[in-house]
Amino acid sequence: MIESYALQFLKKGREDWDVPHTRAVVFYAERLANDANLDILVLVTAAWLHDVGYFGLFGDGDSSQLTQVEDKKALHMEIGAKIARKFLESPEMEGKYTADQVEQIVHLVGIHDSLERLTQTDELILMEADTLGAIDLAKVIPTFNKTDGLKYIESLKRRRRPLFTSELGKEYLAQLLPKFETYFREMVVS
Repeated sequence: MIESYALQFLKKGREDWDVPHTRAVVFYAERLANDANLDILVLVTAAWLHDVGYFGLFGDGDSSQLTQVEDKKALHMEIGAKIARKFLESPEMEGKYTADQVEQIVHLVGIHDSLERLTQTDELILMEADTLGAIDLAKVIPTFNKTDGLKYIESLKRRRRPLFTSELGKEYLAQLLPKFETYFREMVVS
């Protein structure tokens, strides 16, 4: 049920990105949450909903530009948290989550890209899953051009990599990041 709900928003978000990226984030969230003995239901649900707030934010605009995506980060978290709450508190979801789980999912969706505010283990695990789900070339095809891709990589190394706390997340990052960086370094500019 959560997947079909999220997909209706993701399909109207960033073209060619939000759906495969979110599926990848869910993949990593489940594994990282399990490895860290966290509430898998909370982390997987938050992973499905983490980017629903991009719904309609780009209209006919270009969502493959790094600055345009960064400009919408705060707004997408705010909108996403509202969408998450509306769904999780809907009559059809009654009894599927505790009140505490609902609050934590809404919180995670509303904070996941506010890197400077992430302190709780589940906040950091969702950030790790989000990062890994953006750089796994077997699961997603990057939409950034070479310049923006390389800028994203530098930002990831400077801002996200130091926040990785789980050993499994660090292992995945060590495997995926060099391939992702090579992809952009070898990209032919047309």
